[in-house]
Amino acid sequence: MRTFNAGIGLALVVAPEAAAQLEAQLEAAGETVFRIGEIEPGEGISYTGALA
Repeated sequence: MRTFNAGIGLALVVAPEAAAQLEAQLEAAGETVFRIGEIEPGEGISYTGALA
């Protein structure tokens, strides 16, 4: 735990309309998928969803 990052292993950023299809493909390949947020226009950074 001191050497390796035990957090998010990989993050993919995709268009909202592609998310469901990509999620299905990843799950079919045996991956576990968690949607962790959205990118929205604005000033600064705010956190919502699973990491909030």
